[in-house]
Amino acid sequence: MVKANGSKEKTNYLVIAFLFIIMILSAMGDNLRGVFIPSFKSDFLVQDTHMGIMLVAGSIGYIIFAYLGGMICETLGHKRLISIGVALMVISLFTLYLSPNFVVLMIGMFLINAGWAFIGVSINTVIPIIAVSFQAIIMNLVHFCFGVGATITQRTAGLLLSKGVEWRTMYLCISILFFIVLLAFIPVKIPFIEKSKEDKKIDYKSIFKNKLVYFYMISLGFYVGAEIGTGNWFVNYMKETYAYSENQGTYYTTLFFGTFALGRLLGGFIAEKLGTVKTVLISSVLAFLFYFSGLVIGQNGLALVGVSGLFFSVVFPTLILSTNEVFKKNTTYIIGIFTTASSAISMVINFVIGWLNDLVGVPMAYYTIPVCLFFNMIFVYLIYKNSKTQKYNIESA
Repeated sequence: MVKANGSKEKTNYLVIAFLFIIMILSAMGDNLRGVFIPSFKSDFLVQDTHMGIMLVAGSIGYIIFAYLGGMICETLGHKRLISIGVALMVISLFTLYLSPNFVVLMIGMFLINAGWAFIGVSINTVIPIIAVSFQAIIMNLVHFCFGVGATITQRTAGLLLSKGVEWRTMYLCISILFFIVLLAFIPVKIPFIEKSKEDKKIDYKSIFKNKLVYFYMISLGFYVGAEIGTGNWFVNYMKETYAYSENQGTYYTTLFFGTFALGRLLGGFIAEKLGTVKTVLISSVLAFLFYFSGLVIGQNGLALVGVSGLFFSVVFPTLILSTNEVFKKNTTYIIGIFTTASSAISMVINFVIGWLNDLVGVPMAYYTIPVCLFFNMIFVYLIYKNSKTQKYNIESA
């Protein structure tokens, strides 16, 4: 019996190690586009509005596959869903490497977000299964790896571009790394929890009658819009507003994702002490204050925008983890809804930023991001206020 438990524990450690690696690579593949937007505009002779359309194409891929991922995971299990997601990342990154025109570039962005959706849904729901204790710590550590990957990517991509390395080459290299991980992941076993027919049944009526479901969707949507908006548009903002090169701009995006990674490393321990939703509320307030102040101050405040990543970091993984405390049934499906809705809201936000860049100018348009953080803060407060007094049980009408 001891041997069986020891074997299971070792298997779980191996699974977590792979989740760390997959998250790092996912961040590398997903966060390159923000650095490459000026290059995309130059190579394909398009404007910021076209970049907004490209981001919409990517978000549509995420929306569709995040929703499907929540249902597929219930039947196929986490192992298969992660494997399919990693395979999609290989295909999408290779498509981006080959892209001869803007249309194929959009197809690549669609596929990369589809792969990331499958990976994200599976990872966010497998943690409670393989990490019985210290779930907040493990969840934040896994997402810390995303911050590590994003940080490495921002600075490295800026340096490589300044050295004359093409953006296509970088996509090809990450595609090869994903392919190696896919092959190594084949023998890894992830526990598959067989559910009864009653547990598999999705109570749509009770889910969509619950106001907390909508508070979560809106809060996560504005947060994801702000985080992805920073990754997508911050370099472009500095280039257009302060004439920074991509290499100069990545100093501040590296600061953002570096503090973001640090926050993910520490955030789980804080959430274990203060509680999940309370930690998210405090982080949301501080993220808004630092980001808004940094933009108002101007060029000398860019470091504040960078440091705001420390407070961004805790919001998504900890708020997702709190769903296991608040919702007692169909949590995988509910998380699928949350990630789908958040991506839909983020898609609109990032398109609006691109459209406003051409309409009112980049400096003014970029204030969309602190506006998003403000609304995120409001809806996290509503979640905190409601979940504090009552735990909603999806089983009851």
